[in-house]
Amino acid sequence: MNNIDSHLYYPKNLVEAPAYIFGGVEEGSDLVFVPDFTRQPKAFVRKVLKFLFVGRIPLSGRLTEWITGYKGYAWLSTLKPGDRLLLNGVTNLRTLRAVAWLTNPAVTRYQYFNNCLHFIYPKHLVAQRTASMQAMGYHLVTFDPQEAAEYGMKYAEQFFRFPSDAGNTEEPKYDFFFCGERKDRSQRLVDLERKLSMMGYRCMFIVVSSDSQRITYLKYLEYVRQSRCLVDVQQEGQTGLTRRPIEALFFKKKLMTENRHITSYDFYRKENVFVMNSDGPVDAASMHHFLDEQPLVEVPIDIVARYEVNHWLHYFD
Repeated sequence: MNNIDSHLYYPKNLVEAPAYIFGGVEEGSDLVFVPDFTRQPKAFVRKVLKFLFVGRIPLSGRLTEWITGYKGYAWLSTLKPGDRLLLNGVTNLRTLRAVAWLTNPAVTRYQYFNNCLHFIYPKHLVAQRTASMQAMGYHLVTFDPQEAAEYGMKYAEQFFRFPSDAGNTEEPKYDFFFCGERKDRSQRLVDLERKLSMMGYRCMFIVVSSDSQRITYLKYLEYVRQSRCLVDVQQEGQTGLTRRPIEALFFKKKLMTENRHITSYDFYRKENVFVMNSDGPVDAASMHHFLDEQPLVEVPIDIVARYEVNHWLHYFD
């Protein structure tokens, strides 16, 4: 990355999936994790104080910490020219303005989005919000190529890490596996699971609508290893890849997806990926041909490596 004296600082509390993925960062990387000070305060009084003052008028780091209850704002003023600060999906403009005021102008500030902005803001406000962030000096990076082109952001592919047991050859327990939040795809998931089950396929669909239904990411990966094909049913209007196609790539699994844009990616192989609504009907003949008659095609390691976390970090050099 940059010279040895500079660092890429990432304020993030790593839990579950991010902790697993960033566990693959190479030794000697200049990535440094710091506590996430960008969160919304939980206490009502702190929320009110933040709304009234933080990002509206320049405040010292110590005062900002006192108002929000989070350490880290004072530390921002110690960043050196050449350092880089990587924020992940911070959408509160006043928080971003406070960070900009406290940071040396010679520090490069990145803002990465792993979710479509039109799911976060009303669509008619997305252009205004991204322009405001860019006017503050933030370099905006997104996983979604369409939003990158539309709003002048940098595009960075979805990423994962090399698992130590990607070549696991245990007998699969499931033919199709999906796990994710209900969102706007509930009925599509119900219909797809019913259809596949009626064909005789073993399905494990975990559709989360409450915290009690959540499973750990390690348990999730256990299901991935035990499955022949991962199912990717995305939110309406999303063009960027979810993490599931990349998990399928790294764990050498087949993929069934709604995302027709996947055919433009260098890792796409028609033998490995069934694109719903493009590759024909989801019927017994199509599924038998895709899952049972077409062997998985090995993707060259140099292509897989382009979607690995250490390659992703180079977008923030």
